[in-house]
Amino acid sequence: MSKNSVPEKDLLESAPHMDINQWLERLRHSDRALYNSMALEVWSIARTMDNLIPGFWNRFMENRQTALKQFVIQRKQEENREFKARKLKTSSPTREKI
Repeated sequence: MSKNSVPEKDLLESAPHMDINQWLERLRHSDRALYNSMALEVWSIARTMDNLIPGFWNRFMENRQTALKQFVIQRKQEENREFKARKLKTSSPTREKI
């Protein structure tokens, strides 16, 4: 257990007395811990795969870079379509019903 960990019983007892800043700090701490755990798991899987299949990590990173580039291109295309649709919507004359 880390030095910032609080046993569940103590957390439940202190919860009603915590202010918003304390809640946010606990949330940030939990988020960091989850992120670090996930990063460690990914690294250990990649390391294991690289030991089993030499060059796995390099190919994985190349594929990841390609996928990220494709994602960025797709995202820009979607934003352009949305922008054009808004522009057409605001520039077209509207008729008011009487």
